[in-house]
Amino acid sequence: MIPHSPRRDTGRARAGLTAGQWLGVVALLTTAVACFSEDLGVKAGTYLPDPDGREQLKNQVRAKQDSGEVDRFWQHYRDQVLNAIKHPAPLPVRTVYAPTTEFHAVAFTLPNNFVDQNGKVVAHKGQVIEPLAISPLTSALLFIDGRDPQQVQWAVRRGQLTTAKIVLTAGSPIELRERYRNTPWSTGAGVPFYFDQREIIIDTLARMYGIQLASVPAALSQEGKGLRIAYGLGGPQ
Repeated sequence: MIPHSPRRDTGRARAGLTAGQWLGVVALLTTAVACFSEDLGVKAGTYLPDPDGREQLKNQVRAKQDSGEVDRFWQHYRDQVLNAIKHPAPLPVRTVYAPTTEFHAVAFTLPNNFVDQNGKVVAHKGQVIEPLAISPLTSALLFIDGRDPQQVQWAVRRGQLTTAKIVLTAGSPIELRERYRNTPWSTGAGVPFYFDQREIIIDTLARMYGIQLASVPAALSQEGKGLRIAYGLGGPQ
C-alpha cells in the first residue's frame, strides 16, 4: 500500500476553484461594483453638428439671387454711381449778380537760390518770377452755377466771343453738354462744360495766386502779367 502524499493533495487544491467558490467571487465583485457606482445624470443634450459655414454662406447667396435681392442691390448701386456722375455735389460757392472786379499781380520773389541736380544755380535769391510771362493763360475760365439758366446763357454767349472754358461749381455737366451739343463753339459744334471736381481749380488759384473765388458767376482772364477776375453778370448778356 502506497502511502498518501500530502504534497500531491496541495497541488490538486491549487489547480482551480470549485463551482461554489466561483459563485462566491462573482457575488463579491457584483457587490463591490454596486457599492462604488454613481448616477452622473444627464450633463448636456445631444445635437447634430452644425452645417459647414461656407455652405451656409453659399446657400444664403443663392437664396438672395433667387429672390432677386442681389440684382436689386447692384441696380441700386449702379443708379447711385451714375447719379453722382451726372449730378455731382455742389461746391460751397454762393451766387452774386452784382459786378465787381479784382486784379492780382502774379509774381514771386525767390527766398533762396534754386539749383539743379548738378548743383548749378538756375535762379538766384531775390529774383522775381512772373509765370504768366513765361506760360500765358491760353483761355479764360468762366465759373458758373450750372443750375441757374441765366448764368449758363451768360457763359455760353461770352464763351462764343472769346476763347474760354466753362467751369461749373454746381449742376450737371453731362446734361448741359447734351443740351448744347449743337451750339457753335470755338472748337466746333457743342459747348464743353467742366465741373471743378474736389475743388482742384479753386484750390490751385488760392494756393498759387492768392485768388479766393468769392462767388459766381465769375470770369478769370489774363491781363498783362497778372490775372483779372470779374464777378457778376458783366460783359455780354
